[in-house]
Amino acid sequence: MKKPATSENQFIFSIHAEDKKGLIGQLLMHFNRSSYDVQSLNVARTDISDLVLITLEACVPEAVIEPFRHKLQKIVEVYAVNFCPANDGLRKVGFYRLAKPALDARLWELMNKFGATLSSIAEHSLVISKTGSDKDLAELYALLEGPHLLGFCKSGLIREESLVPFDAL
Repeated sequence: MKKPATSENQFIFSIHAEDKKGLIGQLLMHFNRSSYDVQSLNVARTDISDLVLITLEACVPEAVIEPFRHKLQKIVEVYAVNFCPANDGLRKVGFYRLAKPALDARLWELMNKFGATLSSIAEHSLVISKTGSDKDLAELYALLEGPHLLGFCKSGLIREESLVPFDAL
């Protein structure tokens, strides 16, 4: 597994916007033009029918973060853009697919120690899930790595602080 980037230039952007076709392309165009790497992108519907919350994790130099935020906010469909440093202890969900023979006392101990849960069992494999920081997920990955680890993925992130009332936008 690639090690998570540890740059002081990593930020999480929370973008509240109108749900329109092509919006993601417009947003990514701004990041690509400036050669800013995007690590994670998540789009979530909100309780307001035409409003989406876009959470984007990217490397943007700290010196240009505020002007860059204003550029994003000038996109017609965008209502608000907020950002925070990526190392603010944000949580993701990791999914680990393991071969069925891995289901033993050691795995149960690891799951208990790391707060992981058994999500599903198929004929030849099982999936465990863990909620935590990139560091937590990587630590469990390192302990599970071996012939029984068949696959791994992690969710995009959503900042809990992004759940603001529509009136505040």
